[in-house]
Parts: sequence; structure tokens; C-alpha cells
Amino acid sequence: MSFSTDIMNRLLRPFLATLVILSAIQTAAASDFASEVMNATFKFYDPDSTGTCFLVRRKPPDTACYLVTAAHVMEETKGQTAVLVLRAPKPDGSYARQDYTITLRSGDKPLWVCNKTEEDVAVLRLIAPLPVPVAALPDSVLADETRFQQSGVHICSPLFVLTYPARLEANDAGFPIARSGIFASPPLLPLPVNSVLLPKSTNSLRPVTFLADFTTFSGDSGGPVFIKAAGGHPLIVGIVLGRGFQDLKREDEYGEAVVHYPLGLGTILHAQCVRDTLDAAAKPDAPAAGQ
Repeated sequence: MSFSTDIMNRLLRPFLATLVILSAIQTAAASDFASEVMNATFKFYDPDSTGTCFLVRRKPPDTACYLVTAAHVMEETKGQTAVLVLRAPKPDGSYARQDYTITLRSGDKPLWVCNKTEEDVAVLRLIAPLPVPVAALPDSVLADETRFQQSGVHICSPLFVLTYPARLEANDAGFPIARSGIFASPPLLPLPVNSVLLPKSTNSLRPVTFLADFTTFSGDSGGPVFIKAAGGHPLIVGIVLGRGFQDLKREDEYGEAVVHYPLGLGTILHAQCVRDTLDAAAKPDAPAAGQ
């Protein structure tokens, strides 16, 4: 019996080693789609506003880099500049945080471009080269309606986000923090093109947004929301806009107060709106930083 067992172990050892290698390759491939998004996601802040952004490139001959975030992150900045927290690679394979100041306004005129239907997304075209190499995402990873429908996502499908919740960074180099969630509402399509949208002041779910089940914080706004697409690459399905609360009013003999209870839900803007804004920011007559 021991002889037979020894022979069996010898025969199985190469097979088991192959399985381990294949498993490692599969695991690495499964994580690559998230790494692609992580490498293009950065913290974006000034003294009055902090959010998340990600960088996108279009096909040649366009050589600009495009910064994508929520419009309210841009609008809440007060000065002429803001800081993009880049990560400079070091010879040992680690990274060093590098704050890079970018121009947001020319006088009182914003240099970013907003969505034509006034959705909460802004794109800033960066003409000047960045001081460190950045693996910006190709614009093909932004889901249009066709790719979104072909992805087969539905309510309760998994999704992922990379952001800076409560302005927190993953480490000293300034990496974003990854979290997972699910589609908490049906991501209804097609998007309305010429229809009248619900006012932003209402609590109703707008046609160009959907809900995701993950706890959101200040600093998440503008962060990419993505899934794994065919071929092991990411598909960005939207950006984080805000968080949901239930407001409860408390009264006693000493006065009254309103308590905001987080619902653990995030409002996500469809990536099609990001694509539309990116196209507008790429027009020759659109403003840009670094001109």
C-alpha cells in the first residue's frame, strides 16, 4: 500500500503543480481588471472640496489626458487651482505620493466641461504632460448603452468602486480604497435623450442614475464604479454622485434636532453621461488646463 501511495504521489505531483500554476494565473488575471482602474484613480482636493477622480485618454491623435469627477467636486472648489494626488514609481517597486497642482479656472471662468443636460459630472482636459507616468484608462472602458446592456447586469449583480471614503487613503502613497457592492435598483435603459428629467431637488431616482448597495462617505464623489468585462478588462458603468440618508426629526422639552441616518446606498450616474461629457471636453473649442 505504501509503495502504491508513493507511486501515486509521484504521478500526481506534476499535475498538482500545474493546477497551482493555472490557479495563480487565473487569480492574477481576475485581479487585473481592478488594477487597471486603480492605476488611473486619484484623490482630488483643495481646502474646500475633496473627491475622487480618474484619468482617461482618447485615441490618437488626441494626446490630452482627461480628468473625470463629479461636477459638484469641481464647483465646490473656491480657488484657481486644486491638487491631484499622483503616485511616482520608485526603483524598488513601491510608490511615493506626489501632489500635483492643476489649474481649474481662468479668472472666474471654469476650465472644466459639464454635462449638457446638467448631470453631475465634469471633465477637465489636461494639455500639459503630467510629472509622473500615469496609466490612464482608454475611453473604450466607459460603458455606452449598448455595452451596458450586453454586459447582462441587473438588480443584485456585483459591482466595485475605488474611492477615498471620508478622505481616507489606502497608504502613504495615496492609493484609493476598493469596495464592493451590488446594483440596488434596476439600472434602467435606454437612457432618456430628449425627455424631461426629474428635478435634482427631488428624492426620486432620476432616469440617468441607479442605486448601489455600499456605504458611501464624503470623498467618494467622482469615483469609478465598474464591473469585470469580457477579456478580463474593466467596464466602468458609472461614477459615484452621493449618499442616501433618512432624516428623522427629534423633539423634546429642550428643543429639536434632525438626525441623518445613512442608508448604506450610493447614487451612481450612468457612464453614458460621462462619455457624452468627455466628447464635449474633447472639442477643439472646449477649455483646457495647461494651454
